[in-house]
Amino acid sequence: MFTPFREDDEIDFPGLAAEARYLKQAGVAGMVVGGSMGEGAGMSPQELGEAVRTVIEAVEGTLPVLGAIIADSSAEAVRLGRALRRAGAQGLQVPPPHFHVSAETAVLSEYYRAITDASEIPLLIYNVMPTAQAAIEALQELIAANPMIVGVKQSGRNIHALAALLAEVGNTIKVFSAIDDMIYPSFVLGVDGTISGTSAMFPRETVEMLQAVKSGDYERGLSLHQRLTPVWRSVDYGDFSARAKYAATLAGRPVGKPRRPFQWPTGEAAASIEAALRAGGLLSVVSAPSELSRRELDFAES
Repeated sequence: MFTPFREDDEIDFPGLAAEARYLKQAGVAGMVVGGSMGEGAGMSPQELGEAVRTVIEAVEGTLPVLGAIIADSSAEAVRLGRALRRAGAQGLQVPPPHFHVSAETAVLSEYYRAITDASEIPLLIYNVMPTAQAAIEALQELIAANPMIVGVKQSGRNIHALAALLAEVGNTIKVFSAIDDMIYPSFVLGVDGTISGTSAMFPRETVEMLQAVKSGDYERGLSLHQRLTPVWRSVDYGDFSARAKYAATLAGRPVGKPRRPFQWPTGEAAASIEAALRAGGLLSVVSAPSELSRRELDFAES
């Protein structure tokens, strides 16, 4: 889920609670706080813990709330994991160390074991690094060695790895897709769900897409895919979290500003997002200049 920020770059906790309630009403099955779409990299343990507590209280404990760990060392990851345990997180979403990346099984095994031993919380491996994608054999070893690893979120634009995961470990653990331009094919393949930028931007439509596939209404599922995927392609850049917030805002749901140093998209980037939303019938706010605040956007929408 998104993390709304105020103009001073502090977390907007009332806005975060409102977003959690919106997601619950949209029919999601759970929430991840402080992931890549939630701008979790750089969050302090105190910030991340308070964000998780805010979301748990907002949904009144009715949905599982996972905390994301985006760290560069075992020590940092352990600090975040312990803060998330104290906050009441029911699970963790953890990619490999994200600056000095490694797909070596021994490195990842030690990293994930340190986190689960310290936090005592079940963990989803976020297999996201395109340059250091953990192979299926490595993931099988990690899962077998650590019973606290209960799922894999496959990203890295690698649907082949997703298919292999489903074939090899799909009956043992949960498998989630984060391949945003392949969410619909992922549902058809039989993943347990999606934790993705698409579902953060368009939770209602993503839930509807999954329900359509489960009911065999593939025409409806494909139609939703064709509306949503161009929007993802317009935000799939290095500043994707800022672009995705811009898309959600233009779709009529203010989710706060991006945290500095990132800024609202402008020029060609903003125009491409607006065009994709308009083409998919998803554009609600005619324009959202960067100076508009959450309150002003709420007023404009009302």
